[in-house]
Amino acid sequence: MVRPAALAILTLVIITLIWGSTFVIVKETVESVPPSLLLALRFSVAALLFGWVRPSRAALLPGLVLGMLSFAGFATQTLGLVSTTASKAAFITGLSVILTPLFSALWFQHSVPARAYGAAAVALLGLGLMSLTGPVGVSSGDLWVLGTAVFYAFYVLYLGEVAPKHGALELSAVQFWPMALLAWLWAIPQLGQVGGLSVASVSSIVYLGAIAAALVSVLQVRAQRVVSAHVAALIFVLEPVFAALFAYALLGESLGVWGWVGAGLVGAAMLLSELRLGGKKGLEAAPTTPH
Repeated sequence: MVRPAALAILTLVIITLIWGSTFVIVKETVESVPPSLLLALRFSVAALLFGWVRPSRAALLPGLVLGMLSFAGFATQTLGLVSTTASKAAFITGLSVILTPLFSALWFQHSVPARAYGAAAVALLGLGLMSLTGPVGVSSGDLWVLGTAVFYAFYVLYLGEVAPKHGALELSAVQFWPMALLAWLWAIPQLGQVGGLSVASVSSIVYLGAIAAALVSVLQVRAQRVVSAHVAALIFVLEPVFAALFAYALLGESLGVWGWVGAGLVGAAMLLSELRLGGKKGLEAAPTTPH
């Protein structure tokens, strides 16, 4: 018999693997599908699959705000993947783990340990080294994805404020409707392309909406009922690593020597931001981000 804790940890690893795969899938899909149309269809699939959830009226406004922040994060990430690599996008997106406590200190005057500032400095150095890879250095796509990390950090902060007051499933369900609406408004000029989507594009959209969004959100809720948040945080740090491996295997992307050194520093900064020092064991609870 597999113990519930072991099964939950395995579930979280699989979830992180799925998140890592989305960077490659989106990168390939935006070559033939406009980012706005991709997001509109992806969010619609997820929203429809959550149609069985009946949220309370009190959850509607928080869900709307979460949906707007999440849409901004997905939109900037998808736009960024048009002109940056999947592996770089994954590591830059991971900066939200570091930005969240810094923004918390700035806007909510929460106490933030000194290591958070150290982690930010290490991450900045890592990004600088990653910018040395490729012929273009810092691309517009890198800057778009940096915006993703900022929006995700705000998303996490707001989610931390409203999550204790509402059910996890209803917040997950209600936010997909404003996300889909905003994406469809953005996609109006591309509506005529819906009928011309290839089978591969449709398959990717179904995977992104049904598996990477709807199913993963349910599995994550169930798994984190068993696994402590600090263990989940450690597992989620693997996301950009998985993304880089997928990008190497499927797209032939390579960060180069300096790129991998920079990526290693970004990963180390993510761990540093979560580690408890001073003799305490484990990791602090880390927020998760939409994918």
